[in-house]
Amino acid sequence: MKIALIDGSEIFRRQVTELLQDIPGATVVCQAEHEDVGVLTVGLCAPDVVLVDLTLTSGSGQSVLTRLRRAGYTGTVYVVTACDETEHGPRCGELGADGFYDKQYDLHRLMTALNVLATAPRLGAQARLRIANLWS
Repeated sequence: MKIALIDGSEIFRRQVTELLQDIPGATVVCQAEHEDVGVLTVGLCAPDVVLVDLTLTSGSGQSVLTRLRRAGYTGTVYVVTACDETEHGPRCGELGADGFYDKQYDLHRLMTALNVLATAPRLGAQARLRIANLWS
């Protein structure tokens, strides 16, 4: 299972990368801390799962989510953030997020969800994204 990490914190990206070592077949294929770089790397690396924070070094996780879904990304997108779920969760769901996890309290729950995804049978190939569509 290929995973993209889009988060402004290098420390958090390292922490998640270490936790993912316990999930069979999980591999971090790209990392980014900026919106544009994150969107482009997802287009280039075609991960199965994107983990995105709402607060990035530049841009926003909500914009990443919007741009990916608009471009046809059909993989799993989980928002992993310190932002309040009651305030941001519903909007992220409307934009196409498959889950919302608190960075401080929900990492175990996130790893459980990723473990389920890693061991689930695959139904078909992921749709390819056109790089040009990522910039609209």
